[in-house]
Amino acid sequence: MINSANETKVVIDFLEAQTPLSTFKFWGDVDTPPSTYVPDDGIGVCLKVRGGVDDDSRAVFDPSFQFKIYAKNEVLARGAARTLHDNFEGKANKDITAVRREILPVTLKDPESQWTYALVYYKIMVRNSIS
Repeated sequence: MINSANETKVVIDFLEAQTPLSTFKFWGDVDTPPSTYVPDDGIGVCLKVRGGVDDDSRAVFDPSFQFKIYAKNEVLARGAARTLHDNFEGKANKDITAVRREILPVTLKDPESQWTYALVYYKIMVRNSIS
């Protein structure tokens, strides 16, 4: 059975294969980027499973993912969220059967670092390829 670490890896592998997202840095199963990251480095995306369900056959899992898209400012964070959406929503591959955004991005500031990020959630149908 797939666990959240494998679901996260499937999603990151998919996103890293999208050419328009090749400059984005992705970190899985974390709320904030590593201490070595600064927004001047470019777009940073933290993603993690926040819940979800599996179908009756357990052939497909339907996790909800939280994405925090960090950037130097609100305009860049929202633009990066649009780029992510354009290259993710409605896409599929051998491991992902469907991607659907749950809410529009909301721009926030991290209370500790004061870095700007866009918060968005996606429902991602992932095939259970591990028996």
